[in-house]
Amino acid sequence: MATSPLPNLEASPQTRLPSKGNFGIALEPEVLRISGYALVIGLIGGLVAEGLLELIYFFTNLCFYGKFSFAITSPAHNHLGLWVILFPTAGGLLVGAMVNYWEPTLKGHGIPEAMEAVLFSHSRMRIRVAILKPIASALAIGTGGPFGAEGPIIQTGAAFGSLFGQAVGLTPYYRRVLLAAGAAAGMAATFTAPLAGILVAIELLLFEFRARSFIPVSLAAAVATGVRIHFVGWAPLFPTAPYKMTGMTELWLFAGMGVLMGIVGVAMIRVLFRIEDFFDHLPIKRALIWSPAIGGAILGVIGYFYPEVFGTGYDTIRDMLTNRLSITHLVGISIAKFWALVISLGSGTTGGVFAPSLIVGGGIGAAYGVACQHLLPHLVSNPAFYALVAMAAVFAAIARAPFTSIVFLFELSHNPNSLLPLIVCVMVADGFVRLFSRESIMTGKLIKRGLIVLQDYSVPVLMRARIDEVMRKQFSVIPANMELRAVLHEFAPETVELQPVVKKDGTLLGIIEPHDLLKTDTKDHHFTMGELAHQDYVLAYPGDLVDRVNREMLLKNVENVVVVESRSNLKPLGIVRANDILQLRRWLVEEETRGRQKGDPD
Repeated sequence: MATSPLPNLEASPQTRLPSKGNFGIALEPEVLRISGYALVIGLIGGLVAEGLLELIYFFTNLCFYGKFSFAITSPAHNHLGLWVILFPTAGGLLVGAMVNYWEPTLKGHGIPEAMEAVLFSHSRMRIRVAILKPIASALAIGTGGPFGAEGPIIQTGAAFGSLFGQAVGLTPYYRRVLLAAGAAAGMAATFTAPLAGILVAIELLLFEFRARSFIPVSLAAAVATGVRIHFVGWAPLFPTAPYKMTGMTELWLFAGMGVLMGIVGVAMIRVLFRIEDFFDHLPIKRALIWSPAIGGAILGVIGYFYPEVFGTGYDTIRDMLTNRLSITHLVGISIAKFWALVISLGSGTTGGVFAPSLIVGGGIGAAYGVACQHLLPHLVSNPAFYALVAMAAVFAAIARAPFTSIVFLFELSHNPNSLLPLIVCVMVADGFVRLFSRESIMTGKLIKRGLIVLQDYSVPVLMRARIDEVMRKQFSVIPANMELRAVLHEFAPETVELQPVVKKDGTLLGIIEPHDLLKTDTKDHHFTMGELAHQDYVLAYPGDLVDRVNREMLLKNVENVVVVESRSNLKPLGIVRANDILQLRRWLVEEETRGRQKGDPD
């Protein structure tokens, strides 16, 4: 049987057996304080979300209906005729001026900027973002921008979380936790979807699933959802019928739709990036100001023929989920929304991509369901069911956030029968896009700036191995009273790598390395090993995670580890050098790339 370069780490326990004084080992007490802060951030995020939605409705009423009102309304029912082209143009011009003169990060849909703050700016965001982002987004959407409110709310919530963390003097890591808590709160409060809010934070901002981060984030999402319920009640934003599949065979149709939604996702990503490049290279002065205005004018023309592209489109999503639109109208709205979104976003204005992607996917998915129902009437349950599932698939494909998409649409439908089709279609679409596109809508802008962003994460190999599994058990110890000349007589310095120096009772005193034997005066070899031994090492115990030991090595800036029996018995059991820990990475690479070896068991 082929042997692995290291023991089977998967079967190894990750921590030592419990002992006395375990408080704070599995979860640091600091998380209690951070969770308290997260509750405050959740409250702020919920209020910000409600305030931004109210501001969007105010501008919508003012621009499209000439009313000073905060009533929920849609620009799709306006009677402005050709005058409608002016409002998105003016909105783009105002947003462009804000981007050009005040805050460049207002440009875009918000999540990439939050990701950049997490990954490259020590989770620091400016107060101007928290103040100007909701105003700019409300202007853009309220004047007809084809965006959702969730992206700006996520960035605004993240900014408040970051600012709060900076104000109370948190470390960059815990600033990231509060930043993600603010983002989760914004998403949860927008759609009454706490689980989706939590997963947005995990998949797009935290890049980890650890108790010390997801507990505060979850609490923030819960509080923000409570704020949302206080204002609007428990009623779902998109009520749906109790969809149900005709049988397991229908899953093949949902899988096929996953491929179609993957194609839509790849097209959206590539077209958006090309349009961004086009507007970035426009040969005009003050392009940051005029590009959004040009994009707004084109949007106005599209909206003249398909007014459903204006605004958040929440009412259009409801129509798609209740079979109120004809197949021609479904396809037309989806295509129009596709171009309205990529042109508006690519030109440099601001707004979220979540809601528009639901419309793009929902219309095409419903049309797919109608077509399948015509061809296979005994298999297709309800075309609106296909709209629901396709909505999740498109957002998962463009954002590379499959679990967020599945959970979000599951929360919207409140229907357990939708879960299996959601999983199948979303995962097929996500896999398809990953095969054909290196970037997602969330990371493309950052990659163009030369930043490296990976949206995949796994448990680091250092957290899957114990130090006693990588230590060298074959080593020599040197008595502390042994003189240097005796050591030089017994060993050549170049053959000495790392050796523990022990007392008479065999307990550890220190270590010596080759340079210790060479740096002394060659005329005087009467030094004892106890006098030459030094403490440039980390003390470890059997069962310690390699990750913990490696952290201590970095903090102490040393490359050596001595493993001893226990805290009460410092008898050396093994030695570890930095290179031994690097071998873990080699083991992982070989595990992932080496083919099946001859003699491996079935």
